[in-house]
Amino acid sequence: MSSFAAYLRLDGTEGLPHSVAGQLETAIAVGLLSHGDRLPPESELAAELGVSTGTLRQALETLRQRGAIETRRGRGGGSFVRNASKPPPETALNQLRERSADSLRDLGDACAAVVGGAAHLAAQRAAHDDVERLRRLAEHFRSAETADERRRADSRFHIEIGVVAHSVRLTQAIVHLHDELASLFWTVGGEAEHHPVTESANTALIEAIDSADADTARAVAMQDVESRVQHLIDLHLDLVVRGEP
Repeated sequence: MSSFAAYLRLDGTEGLPHSVAGQLETAIAVGLLSHGDRLPPESELAAELGVSTGTLRQALETLRQRGAIETRRGRGGGSFVRNASKPPPETALNQLRERSADSLRDLGDACAAVVGGAAHLAAQRAAHDDVERLRRLAEHFRSAETADERRRADSRFHIEIGVVAHSVRLTQAIVHLHDELASLFWTVGGEAEHHPVTESANTALIEAIDSADADTARAVAMQDVESRVQHLIDLHLDLVVRGEP
């Protein structure tokens, strides 16, 4: 099952157009849908989301108005993903300054627990094809050239851990928790090379999953999240001390 298909199986859309639009926007933001991707046919997508085609059409119209998708008519037409807009760095810096260190630590604790638990299960359940898919996603992360591309590739890699763990609920939690963390992490520090994240954590995690070493997989995943959160806390405290708006 693909990450996007797993995500669509999650309940929580509440059958409302704005909820459906929000779910699809999240899928775009975290990289489950990329620029140029064609959405499934309306009837198929509505069935996957568990909503009526009328509700889906209202949600798609909302996304068109927001510039998240475009619809082309005629042969080869359909609804296609456009580049998602992102807030300016100043907005993210302001959000980081206004958050408390305790709230950042709480986000990190929740994210580390969820990603760590998913990694533990993934090491127990992964097949060869699952590991190869993780390797390809790690390569996409390595080849990304901008902070936004790395954010999407980073979230996409971690969401796949939930899919490899064969847990829909963990996948849901990773989508929301890791995207909240990644959105802050990759925006506040500028370009990708300014961040203290290397590919070593992804490599170590893949090797632990491939070796069915569940304890190491969980430890690596949790340590990676914790290091990111500590980086954000340090930036937050620096902003507060300097009194930057």
